[in-house]
Amino acid sequence: MLRQILSIGLVFTTFQTVGIDAQAATRGSTIECKESGYELPDNVERGRCPYTWVTVTDKKCEVQNPTGGLCSIMYDLRYFSNGNNFSTSNLKAWGYKFRQGCGENRSLLTTDVFKDSLEQTLKNARANGTALVLRFSYASDNTVGNEPSIIKEGDKTTYHNTEQIRKHIKEISGIINNYKDVVLAVECGMFGPWGEMHSSMYDIDTWNGYDTQFSNAIINRWLEKLDPQIKVLVRAPKHLMGYYGYTDSEAFNDAVADGSLEINPRLGMYNDGYLGDSTDVGTYGSNNHFPYITREKGLDLLEKMDQVPFGGECAYVSEGELATGGTTMYGGADFTKELYRSHLSFLHNINNEGEVVIGALNKVNFESNCLIPGLEKSDVEPYIGHSYRKFMRDHMGYRLLVKESSLSQKASRGGTFNMSGKIKNVGFGNFLTPKTTEIVLKKGDETKVIPVDFDATEITSLTTVSYNFDIPVPSDLAKGEWDVYMRIRSNRADEASSVKTGIRFANPCDFDKNLKANKIGTIKIN
Repeated sequence: MLRQILSIGLVFTTFQTVGIDAQAATRGSTIECKESGYELPDNVERGRCPYTWVTVTDKKCEVQNPTGGLCSIMYDLRYFSNGNNFSTSNLKAWGYKFRQGCGENRSLLTTDVFKDSLEQTLKNARANGTALVLRFSYASDNTVGNEPSIIKEGDKTTYHNTEQIRKHIKEISGIINNYKDVVLAVECGMFGPWGEMHSSMYDIDTWNGYDTQFSNAIINRWLEKLDPQIKVLVRAPKHLMGYYGYTDSEAFNDAVADGSLEINPRLGMYNDGYLGDSTDVGTYGSNNHFPYITREKGLDLLEKMDQVPFGGECAYVSEGELATGGTTMYGGADFTKELYRSHLSFLHNINNEGEVVIGALNKVNFESNCLIPGLEKSDVEPYIGHSYRKFMRDHMGYRLLVKESSLSQKASRGGTFNMSGKIKNVGFGNFLTPKTTEIVLKKGDETKVIPVDFDATEITSLTTVSYNFDIPVPSDLAKGEWDVYMRIRSNRADEASSVKTGIRFANPCDFDKNLKANKIGTIKIN
């Protein structure tokens, strides 16, 4: 296959959301400038995010083969921890298990099993064009007390062993830093049932006097040892408050509001109690009293953390709990606003329609009165009158919609042709990693790839960006009809894996699955 790389310049302008004529496509452009209503599950770093748990020992660690735009893999490391004696009467009453299946405090690299398996999984994700959110924990179930501890002979007190956890983080980071183009984020994890950072001697709670030092030591270790390109997500606002040095919720909220809080652009939050009730099952509080802040103040914070993914899973609650808990999903336009303010980018169980919260989202329709400023009816036409679940599933993270398109009908070899238009991001969130934009010309089996100077990350949520390319035509380009494609992709370790991340537009356009590019139209070369 003949392939040639050219380089051209671009002039672009950012616009606020404006009304666009859906019939604006002219000249050689054939793309329909309207919303398709397609899910687009293969678009990288966003959307539905299926997950799996992997149990690790010194003899076994199953290799995974993740596919799609985003997947989550969680590793149970209990074999490498001696556990601890932490328990409370409440946890016993709620049916939690205590210190189950632990081994002893040891290195994850005692054998090559874990390292080799994790590396192969990361290689598979790279080859498949898939991004990953990883979590590491000492419990993949409702077991309490599996984290490492120091137990002194003749002493009934169980002491924290933060250093052992920090050693494990260093070992893990040394592996995944070689795949920073694949790992979008690491969920801090490392303590609590399911790695959800609660019900643990390492958490910020009553049993340790709301001491933040233990969670801070773990958060800081991830930030120190991971490559700066990899994001770190914590479970709740209290962990963010602790990291930023606040033990006064009102003071923290004031710092968020007035901009004096210097937000770490790598640090975000995951939420595994999403929409279960008004507090997302304890993620937030009913008032602003440390260690909690209210949901509304949490949204103020999330709105400013627009460079990291936010997501997790909808809560597992009963129908009765959902009915009386004050969930925000019935708020119409207020709920839509919440989705955009939080920059929701992924949910593990959005397609599990048999679950209570997901089933409820299927019964709540997204209607015209659910629109918010910046979101036009033409942006979401196929979703009006259909479920919020579908609207949420398809708009998590970014979603690019070509609103106007123009392409020269013909050009001469050695001359130039023009293509211009406008692209709007109708998704809840932004691009979270750098992107490369290319124009691909295709005629039969022959292709020519032309990089253009266009920063797609400028197309932030509910923003429209204009592009205008004057593209030089090689003097030796074959005469005839050439299809013109646009490809926006991630930058991975090699060209082949980078191409696999090509992003499909929300338009009902011809998307070439091999080129991973969107057909804009056709031009005749004379």
